Amino acid sequence: MINPRLILHPTDGSPDARRALEFAADLAGTKDARLLILHVQAHRGGGQIPPELKEYTRIEHIRVTEADILHEAAEAVVETAKQSAEALGATHVATEVREGDPVRAIIEAAEETGADLIVLGSRGLGDAQGLLLGSVSHKVAHVAPCTCIIVR
Repeated sequence: MINPRLILHPTDGSPDARRALEFAADLAGTKDARLLILHVQAHRGGGQIPPELKEYTRIEHIRVTEADILHEAAEAVVETAKQSAEALGATHVATEVREGDPVRAIIEAAEETGADLIVLGSRGLGDAQGLLLGSVSHKVAHVAPCTCIIVR
């Protein structure tokens, strides 16, 4: 039987990722393991103000860039997942947002944290790209430094 100390759950907020989170949170709660919820931003965003926000930024005297919006969205994904994990019984939950290639970032996070287990969804939000180039979960499972569980 698997007895992880640290479970890494990469998420993009997709339905499969939510199912994987339920599995990871239940296991973390049952085994009293730490759960690290990771979201990887593949695209950082630019320093430009999106056209639809130019008038808002002028009126409110603030500067909101595409990068700011993407970062806030990423933080919302991990915070929502953290709240769900805690509601499901996980007691030691941390979150992290990284930028870059999702596969590379997930593998690096697993290595850096000493994760014993990676629990991720079988398909994320990038289904069309995954069908052509291979899914993130498939690639992670092949190069991960620890056990991977892919949840459908």
